[in-house]
Amino acid sequence: MTPSLKKRFWKKAKVIHLKDGFVIELDGRTIQTPSKALLKVDFRTIAEEIAKEWMAQDEIVDPNSMPTTRMANSVIDKITVNQIAVIDMLSEYAGSDLLCYRAVTPQSLIDEQNNTWDSILEWSDHALSAPMLTTSGVMHIIQSNKSLNIYKNKLKEMNLYQLAGMHDMITISGSFILSMALVSNHINLNEAWLAATVDERWQEKQWGIDDDATEALSKKRTDFEFAYKFWKVSSFPN
Repeated sequence: MTPSLKKRFWKKAKVIHLKDGFVIELDGRTIQTPSKALLKVDFRTIAEEIAKEWMAQDEIVDPNSMPTTRMANSVIDKITVNQIAVIDMLSEYAGSDLLCYRAVTPQSLIDEQNNTWDSILEWSDHALSAPMLTTSGVMHIIQSNKSLNIYKNKLKEMNLYQLAGMHDMITISGSFILSMALVSNHINLNEAWLAATVDERWQEKQWGIDDDATEALSKKRTDFEFAYKFWKVSSFPN
């Protein structure tokens, strides 16, 4: 069944352990994805979080308050059937990575970018043997195939759930390199977010706080942190 996303009808959300994974039942009826596939996950922790999300719903269901359910749906409906295409799409971010394109002016922003991003690129060079070129402005630069393939192969080593987490980390931050540094424990979550928002923080220092921009950035940070936590949970066996 595909439960209504308008009104809650169930009293109990329960995790059921099958031989090949975990499903969630709402009063005995298993949840399906939007594509009507069985919502079955490989990790008990993820299944338990999904059950908690459904139990936390009030009379009217709010899909925006169910990030684990959304991510599991993406794994099943999108990544499982399009794994190669997802890897190819995410790999393109390394070719135009945020960290490789620096401001032309002013000098204070240039310095902030250099001070924050250079050490991460040095890590990419030394730890992964994947040096990345930088430029000033938006003119595209061609990175070496060797470095790009190293990053692409890192994605190929990940399971489908990790890939889902990486998808959101990379697309939210605009940086494959930064996201890889985070999951490799070279930087922590706060350092990763500060690196992803150098430009925004510099703008705020110059022009003051914009409430709408601050709210949007706060939501992006919440989504980025969730994606990382989802990746991390998906990195350990049950």
